[in-house]
Amino acid sequence: MKKLALFLLMLFCAAGTLRAQNVKSDVMSYLRNEGYAPSYDEDGDIKFKVQGYTYYVLSKDSGMGYTYVEVRIQFATDRSVDELVSLANDYNHNKYICKYVAYPDSEGDGVFQISMEFITSSTAQTNYQMGHALRLLPSEAESFVESL
Repeated sequence: MKKLALFLLMLFCAAGTLRAQNVKSDVMSYLRNEGYAPSYDEDGDIKFKVQGYTYYVLSKDSGMGYTYVEVRIQFATDRSVDELVSLANDYNHNKYICKYVAYPDSEGDGVFQISMEFITSSTAQTNYQMGHALRLLPSEAESFVESL
């Protein structure tokens, strides 16, 4: 009985890993079909450019039949982290779809990140949400750059 339970647990985990890999394939296909040139970075995350800015797509299997996906863009700035945190808080109070985060990089310089997160369990959901992210994030990025 223990062997059967262990086998089923391993099978379930393997299926989740395959789903996360399928989501990456779905995202890569979607981006190529939309005319972007996606590639993988050194961590295995997807990266692509929109209007000259580099975006990243990170995915993680939930282990419960769906995959968590985050589409993000980051800006290194010369503004203080405190200023960026204040700006992120203002954005987060007034907007509901995108998430705004500010933090110091390894040298203590300010980094500002804009992201959109979603969960998916099918190609159709992935394509729909990626389309939504690509409609929202570039305009939010431009808005942030203009505020600098």
